[in-house]
Amino acid sequence: MNKLVINSITIVDYQNEVANKFNFSSKSNFITSIDNGVGKSSLIKSIYYTLGAKIKSFPSGWNFKEYTFQLDCNVNERNIIIKRLDNVFITKSEDIIQSFYDEKSFSKWFQDILGMNMLLQTKKSGKFSLAYMNAVLVPFYIDQDNSWSSFYRDAIENVDMYNGQPKTIFEYYLGLSNEKMYSLEEKKKNITLKKNEALGQVKQITNVYDSYSSEKKTEGVDYQNFEKERAELEEYIRITNELSVKMSKILKKIAESRTRINIHESDLSEVKKLLSLTRKRFKDIEYRCTYCHSILTKEQSLARLELADNEFELKNRILKLNKNISEETKKLEKYKENFKLLKINFDERNDKINKLKMITNIEDYVSQNVLAELRNLISKYNFVANDKEMKLNQLKKEISIEKNNLKKRRELLNKNFEKFKREISDMMGEISLNDRKILNFSKVKETGTALNKSLLTLYLIYSNLVCDNSDILIPIAIDSFIKNEISDSNERRMFEAVRNYFISLDTQTFFSIIQKNMSYFDDSEVNTILLTKPLLNNKKFQEIKSSLIINY
Repeated sequence: MNKLVINSITIVDYQNEVANKFNFSSKSNFITSIDNGVGKSSLIKSIYYTLGAKIKSFPSGWNFKEYTFQLDCNVNERNIIIKRLDNVFITKSEDIIQSFYDEKSFSKWFQDILGMNMLLQTKKSGKFSLAYMNAVLVPFYIDQDNSWSSFYRDAIENVDMYNGQPKTIFEYYLGLSNEKMYSLEEKKKNITLKKNEALGQVKQITNVYDSYSSEKKTEGVDYQNFEKERAELEEYIRITNELSVKMSKILKKIAESRTRINIHESDLSEVKKLLSLTRKRFKDIEYRCTYCHSILTKEQSLARLELADNEFELKNRILKLNKNISEETKKLEKYKENFKLLKINFDERNDKINKLKMITNIEDYVSQNVLAELRNLISKYNFVANDKEMKLNQLKKEISIEKNNLKKRRELLNKNFEKFKREISDMMGEISLNDRKILNFSKVKETGTALNKSLLTLYLIYSNLVCDNSDILIPIAIDSFIKNEISDSNERRMFEAVRNYFISLDTQTFFSIIQKNMSYFDDSEVNTILLTKPLLNNKKFQEIKSSLIINY
């Protein structure tokens, strides 16, 4: 397991010559103040901003783009420093200082440091690529604003550039990612393609072998007069070898073209099935209820619109596949025509050679060479096909094992999810999450205190699941969850849940709380950072400024 721990954050405002440094415990840290508006949220947001998150909103007056931030961290026993000024990152690890001027390169450095390789599928290209820090940090930052109206979606910007988020992000941390399965299936697909190509070559060359052997009726070679005909023999061999190479290349192209057409036709069949299913689902959603004639809900309408979008994309895919099949068919016909011309050329040259002296003996000799070369090619491609078959069998075993492991892991995680849901729900009281399943990140349809309690319950559940099951741990932060007027009873229940299921986590945590609510906690359980105004001051500006790393 690789665990990131933040030892301190340094914030410097060069323009106003003010600064401050805040030290943290490796366990639970309470960011507190006597009143609101002191800077608790600004401090927590700044931590994750320095880690590379594009925070959706900072408190008014916190000019984060003009400040310089620096985190002193440990990854296991390894010390690292991360400094950020606007979109420039400077890092120090093992006395090596590096600068990064874009999110992609910094994210790669960060993931390498933590031993990560989070690959997510982008909506724009459909390809899998290394995730930016915005996605990497999603499970670990719960802000005071957007996180209490949506569920793991709006606290950090640009995460919606990926398909299936935040589900795919949590699957990565919980060990349920299909990344390995996807890689194995891709290998299987590629090896199957190469195996079929080899078998196609064997079939084509065998047909040529049988045809040629039958046509020439070769019985053996008499070499008594071979010396007299050496020149003719060498020319015959050269011509035969040349034609053999050309025939082999054309046959390979024919086999490859047929394989590509088969793949396109298979994909076309699958897309047509998907289009049929999409149209069926589209028809199932009426604009008015057939019983009471009421207007559809917003969610039903959106579902209908989404199906319409899917139908449009599927139709475009069908057009593209039909185009590919048409283009590939034309190529195949061209290859066949080339092969036909090559065969004519072959026959013409044989007619010329037939006029040579001692042609029977020479023809037998050359025919044997042709057949031997064809046998070698058949053996070569049979070997390739057998090798690919062995690799396919091994891959099938690996895929079966991986599927079984994923199934068992999902069952265990689901069991723990239900356990935490039951325990925390009982502690919270009066919340309706009975039907909520693991990795269901749909919007919580409640309001007021009920919404806060349900979201807090879910955040605590997933924080525990990640902490217990992930090989990568990043500090988890929960900003203030009290966004509505709540009763003393509900307040007590919510803070009790935080005490039992958040500050007890075996990872570094940050929690924002005003001083009066500290009565719900034992001071010995947490490291308290009491903030006062102004958050940045000039008392130790020069000393703090000099502690920042510099990349010359």
